[in-house]
Amino acid sequence: MALKLQTFLHLFVLSILLCTSSSDHSLAKASAPPINALVAQITKAAETSLYTLSLSHKDYLLDLSGPLLWSPCSAGNPTVPCNAALGTHRYFAQGQCRCTARLTNPVTGDRAIVGDLTLVDVVTNATDGSTPTAEVTVGGVLSACAPAGFLGSSPLPAAVAGDAGLGRGCASLPAQLHSKLSLKRQFAVCLPSTVGRIGVAFFGDGPYGLMPPTPFDVSSVLSYTPLVRNPWNPSAYTIQLAGIAINQEAVQLPPGALDLVTLDTAAPYTVLRRDVYRAFVAAFQRATAKVPRVPAVAPFEVCFNISDLGFSSVGYAVAPVDLVMARGGANWTVFGFNLLADVAEDTACLAFVDGGWAAPSAVTIGGFQMENNLLVFDEAASRLGFSGTLLFIRTTCGNFNFARN
Repeated sequence: MALKLQTFLHLFVLSILLCTSSSDHSLAKASAPPINALVAQITKAAETSLYTLSLSHKDYLLDLSGPLLWSPCSAGNPTVPCNAALGTHRYFAQGQCRCTARLTNPVTGDRAIVGDLTLVDVVTNATDGSTPTAEVTVGGVLSACAPAGFLGSSPLPAAVAGDAGLGRGCASLPAQLHSKLSLKRQFAVCLPSTVGRIGVAFFGDGPYGLMPPTPFDVSSVLSYTPLVRNPWNPSAYTIQLAGIAINQEAVQLPPGALDLVTLDTAAPYTVLRRDVYRAFVAAFQRATAKVPRVPAVAPFEVCFNISDLGFSSVGYAVAPVDLVMARGGANWTVFGFNLLADVAEDTACLAFVDGGWAAPSAVTIGGFQMENNLLVFDEAASRLGFSGTLLFIRTTCGNFNFARN
């Protein structure tokens, strides 16, 4: 509890620092036309099933809950001078007071020693929603310096350059891009399902165009649910569910278990607390009782021979799972494509993981369940937009046209 409170207070101080700072380091706009949105590539790493975001011609871990951007720094990196507002999160070196941040490995939860805050340039592309239109350099983005070896000692994708924290709060990458370029305070991610396809992230307003057969603005098919604040993880995107149903039958869950449901791309698959997991798996087994089982394949428990499964346009023909929103609106329905993961040439397994009793959230929606869904994190309206599987409209997250006009 004390550790989480300390982290919260530190991030709160960082937010004050950034939210009250000037935009002296913003991109010089001169006579260039205004930018409404930025676009960047997302890739899936084969060895970890995690996702990377392309920034400054490098790949950063796409960390949906991360509070800020961080990476190893060169010896001569600029440092951010601190002031009284930074409390104890400062130190003196060579007569200068410097601001620091305590970094956390988003996959393992391991905490590193503090690293200096610094300012970096971020290179990405402007977009009209259908293609990239021009390369853009955003100067003076607040980042943190990771200690030497911190990346290499963790189960992150190979050659990853750092962590792209997209979480809530003024120090996150989206918040800084929005502030510096006067973009709408929202961003969207569309995760690819295979290593060979390129997904897409948008920062700012739509349209969010995908092909084929013709360019289609996916924002036109979104449903919305409110974002809520998570007191234990203030940088996480959190929603509330009224229930979970399998084949339209409610799963019997403990009261209040779905009050704080987080979305986290640092979890390759959805993680359920032990009591929620046991009830969910039992209900799914009942709904698929007529399909023969095969031995479990870690970390999954319920597995099938692919030859025993039917197939449809939205994946394996198994009972769909409805995430029932607590405050009205459409359900987020998860079909076979996002329920069963191929683990061998002839085996597919229910892609939900038992998080044990110590799971930080009763439900953490992982990357696999988000693939080929467009998710819009609208901070201006404090809401999450979700498309449901894009397979219904004959497109995927790999169908953005990255060929520049």
